[in-house]
Amino acid sequence: MENKPKMVAEARLFLRLGILSTLGFVFYYAHLFFGLLNNVFLFKVLAITFLLATIPLPIIAMNNKRLFPELSKSGKQMLTIATAMLLFHHFLMTFIFVMFLRGESVL
Repeated sequence: MENKPKMVAEARLFLRLGILSTLGFVFYYAHLFFGLLNNVFLFKVLAITFLLATIPLPIIAMNNKRLFPELSKSGKQMLTIATAMLLFHHFLMTFIFVMFLRGESVL
């Protein structure tokens, strides 16, 4: 019975980080197309924060065999691939934001 609260806590952490990463996805494209933030330092800090929140997702998905026990083996593999792709996307977008963008929209 002691493992069940730990499993629930890890699932909640995974879902919260997933929601935060999804908000990061929205942030990246909202800023690229609409230039929402005029403060260069603030949008670079937000980009790095969303990247750091996304890093644990593939690690949790790969290492925790009991995360979402209702998923089949192929479902867990798809979850791992999706989180790895999300991490790769956030890494590339953070690199572009920090190195190249100056606070204005692209379009």
